[in-house]
Amino acid sequence: MLEVLARTLAAFDPLTLVLVAVVTFATSIFHTVSGFAGGLLLAVFLAPVIGVRAIVPVLSVALLISHSSRVWVFRRAVDLGVFRAVMVTGLPACVLGALVYTWLPVDAIAAVLGVFLIATVPLGRVLRARNFRVGARGLSVAGAGFGVLSGGTIGGGMVLIPFLMGAGLSGERLIAQIATVALVVNLTKAVVFGSTALLDANLLAAGVLIGLCTVPGNYVGHWIVRRTPVRIHNLFIEGLILLGGLVFLKKAVEGYGLIG
Repeated sequence: MLEVLARTLAAFDPLTLVLVAVVTFATSIFHTVSGFAGGLLLAVFLAPVIGVRAIVPVLSVALLISHSSRVWVFRRAVDLGVFRAVMVTGLPACVLGALVYTWLPVDAIAAVLGVFLIATVPLGRVLRARNFRVGARGLSVAGAGFGVLSGGTIGGGMVLIPFLMGAGLSGERLIAQIATVALVVNLTKAVVFGSTALLDANLLAAGVLIGLCTVPGNYVGHWIVRRTPVRIHNLFIEGLILLGGLVFLKKAVEGYGLIG
């Protein structure tokens, strides 16, 4: 394994390696504070370096390491009841996710996700004002959608977060739950990809190296979350959800040729 790691490092010039390490560290801080989107940002940066086809397999390994350390950092805030409610449907849906994405039009999925994410912010505020909470059944329904999305893409946690917030999770508890669920999802994906030609030894080594660079960023992100008021953190998450919804809608509109 050490030889493979050394060969993988030798394939890139020193400046590229430094940039990858710095960007990975920075996005892991953002990922820990937000609970999602760090993998998406990292994917955008890594695509020109390792190729688009290798992104999901490599990041599955990298995020497996990243979420393992994030779960450890937030271990006291994990809610196993919420975890079971999400994963009872989320795990099998994750396995099927890649197949579903080969059947459904990507632009239609983007449009639905965009509208859904934008609608969850005002809807969530109304429901919280009425003291409405998402129960185990609602979390299981959300887990199925999350699993399908996560099976073939990066950043599926964006869909799950509004439901976790509706279940009363915020701050450290919210981040801990996303990390725990994402850990199992990325382990599943790594196993699936590892059984195919999509994840060879070199890509596995690249994923391990990238994942190790996320560990110190997770501790920095934990420090930030613990010192951020829950209300401010919730506003930050809502802003990211709205931004993510707009990005999905833009993709859908472009896909249907409505804008250039």
